[in-house]
Formats: sequence, structure tokens, C-alpha cells
Amino acid sequence: MDFLGRTKELQVLEREHSRKGGFVVVYGRRRVGKTTLIKEFIKGKDALYFLASNESAQLNMQRFARDVAAFAGKLELAEATYSDWRTIFRLFADCRKSRKKVLVIDELPYLIQADPALPSVLQYAWDEILSDAKVTLILCGLHTHMMLSEVLSRESPLYGRRTAQIKLHPLTFAEMQKGFGGFAFSGQLAIYAICGGVPKYLEFFNTSKNISETIAHNALETSGFLYDEPRYLLAQDTRSPINHYSLLHTIAQGNHKPSDIANRMQRGQNDISPYLKTLEELGYIERRVPATEKNPDRSKMGLYFISDPLFKFWFTYVQAFEGELELGNKLPSLDAIKRTFDSNFLPFTFEEISRQTLAELCASGQINFSPKRIGAFWDRKGTTEIDVCAPESQSSRLLLGECKLHTRKAFSLSEYLAFTEKCERAFPGQNQVRVLFSQTGFSSDLAKEAESQQVYLVDQCKLV
Repeated sequence: MDFLGRTKELQVLEREHSRKGGFVVVYGRRRVGKTTLIKEFIKGKDALYFLASNESAQLNMQRFARDVAAFAGKLELAEATYSDWRTIFRLFADCRKSRKKVLVIDELPYLIQADPALPSVLQYAWDEILSDAKVTLILCGLHTHMMLSEVLSRESPLYGRRTAQIKLHPLTFAEMQKGFGGFAFSGQLAIYAICGGVPKYLEFFNTSKNISETIAHNALETSGFLYDEPRYLLAQDTRSPINHYSLLHTIAQGNHKPSDIANRMQRGQNDISPYLKTLEELGYIERRVPATEKNPDRSKMGLYFISDPLFKFWFTYVQAFEGELELGNKLPSLDAIKRTFDSNFLPFTFEEISRQTLAELCASGQINFSPKRIGAFWDRKGTTEIDVCAPESQSSRLLLGECKLHTRKAFSLSEYLAFTEKCERAFPGQNQVRVLFSQTGFSSDLAKEAESQQVYLVDQCKLV
């Protein structure tokens, strides 16, 4: 699959490379494309890419020394025995002195796990050797507790040294679309609903236009890459995979309040808090509050949802039919996908994509609104829900949006009028900006009404 998106991230890396000495930390969840981003950046540059492995510090040091010796064109140094990282960093700094160089250390947590003193060594190497040697240093690793505490936190010896950091997120829908131009919008939406913007997962759907077959081969067969992916990720990224799995399973069953989650797991709310925090940091779940809450972090209306599309798809259509799938019977799962995917699963993805689109339209000035945050709205009684809601940063205006994922009919005037009534009930007298999102366009009478009322219309993520 061609390299997609990451325009801003590449600009950051190029900016730091133009400095006398740039020190960049790149981190993010597994499969998100950290290594691919870095390799795209170092194309055509004097760069040494070192991939650490889960082995002893001495073995990693010897491999690093061999790579540096090869980069320096001094292969005889590769046979020497090294006992100090500093010596190898100095060897790198002393080669090609007149040229800008890039040094990438990927999977950094493996090195720190094998040698807890490494952050202090890196501090010395940067301060005394690399910062004045025309070097751009890039440290890369998973968004784990070790990466945060040993590299990014105030307690780390490296604190204050980095000149930039990039927390890499999955691709947006707009970024993903550029690699799937051969698919209709509905197909692109379906792929994003399963993969989100995780490049590794998107690769499986990029080679075939038959989405159902791709799902069957890669997610519903026991040999498929996606079949056991959530369990693999939890085993790799958490210290207690069983507890984190149980929590995800509980949320997937429709329990979103912390109290309900704790009760279903027969645990206290304080007991599940560390698991919620870990899963949230990894990007597998998110805590949502109504966008109108003034203090979101303190709001008592917080609800937890599975935010990773693959996890959500997996619990709905794979884990729920695991017994049958283990016996090689895909039919029950495929039947459930046929019955409920378009009606029950896709609409939530369309709402998320609509929020992404709103952010892009506001940032580009196509919609005259400066959102403080973008989310949804629900009241305390649960009687009123609004798909898209955003308060404005420096005014009392409130943007409200409705999403309609029809497959054959256009967004109708009657649907819009029902939406306006709901908005007025929820926020009487509020200065409102309204945006409608559709997959199948808008009826002519609605388009006329929207023009007179200055309502924004967005069809297939494009402003009409």
C-alpha cells in the first residue's frame, strides 16, 4: 500500500532536521505506522536506522556497533567488543562530520528494559556528543508506561532535551480515502468501520475490492491475521491481559457507565480505574462526555466506549461467534454482518467521520466556526441525543449536527425540521449553527430551506 497521509508529521520531522540538533520522540499505539513514517522521512538522507530487539543489553549494543561501523565505512570496528554505549555514539558523531545525519533508535523500550540506566546514557550522549554534531536524533517506541515515564516525563533524565514529540494517531478518514480511490464512498466507509485508520489493517483491504471476502479470509478464519489480533495486542501491551479483556468485553456488551462496568465485573470502581486508564492510553477505549460540559475531566456524565474500530468489530462479529469459527463455520458470523452491519454498526462510524470532517472544514475556514471541542450531546435523562455538538471557543455560539446514513433516499426536509425541534428543546434561545451530514445527498426542498436558514450541508464528507 502506498504511503498515506502524515503530512503534518513529516513537516515536523523536516523542521527538526533543519535545526543544528533536533531531538524528536515518536510514539503511538502498535500498528499505527511509526516505523513507516520514520522510514519515509529518512529516504534520501544520511541516516542510520537501528531496530532494538527484546534481548540483552550487550547483544543490542553489539548489533548497534556493527550498524554504526557499517554506516561509518569502518567495518573493522564492527569486530571490536564494546561495553559502553557512549563509545558507539561518539563513533557515529565522528563520521561524515560535514553532513547532516539522522540517528533513529526504534523500539526504544526494549533497550530500557534490558538496561534501565540507558536514559541517563542517552542524556549524556545528547548533551556531550550528538547535539553539536549535526545530528537529528529520533527515539521511537510504543505508547507504553515505560515510554512515558522514562522518556517523556519530568522525572526522566531526558526531560527538557527533546525539541519535538509526535504522538502518532491512526489516519483520519480523509487520509485513508486517498489510498482507496477505487472504492465507492460506501465501501470506504465500511473499510474504515473495520480498520479505522490503522495502516497495517488497511493493507488487507487494499489488495481486493471484495470487502466480504477480505473479512472472511482475514478476520473469520482462524489463520487470518485479524482473527486473534485484539488478544495479541492485549497480551503484548498490558500486564494483565485477562482483566483488560474482561473490561473490554463488558463495555462491548453495552455497559458504558463506570458503575455499570464495575458491577458487571463484580469489582469496585477504584479497582477497574487502572485498567480503564491503560486501555484509554493505548487508544482502545475512550471516555466521552457531552461536548457542552464545562469541565470534561470532572464531569460525572462520563461514559466509556470502545474507540478502536477493529476491537469493536471483533467483539461484535468474531468473539461473539468464536465457537462456530473455531469449527470452521463462518456462516453465523457472516449472517450477522449481513443483517446488522449497515444498520447497527456503520452509523456510529459515520458519526465519527462526520466529526472529523467538521474539524477539517472549520480548520480550513470553509465553515465559519472555531470549535473548542467536538463531540456529541446527551442529556442526563438520556431522552435527547445529538450526533455532533461543538461549543465555540470565544463566543456563546453552539454548533449542532445531524448525521443520516441513508443508502437510497436523500436527507429530507421533514428529517431536518425534526432535528431543529430537538435542538430548540435542548438549547432554547441558544445561538445555534447547524450542519447536516449525509451519504446520499439532500432533497431539493431541504437544500432550499438550508440556503435560506444558512445551514451547512455536507455530502460524503464534502461541503455542498
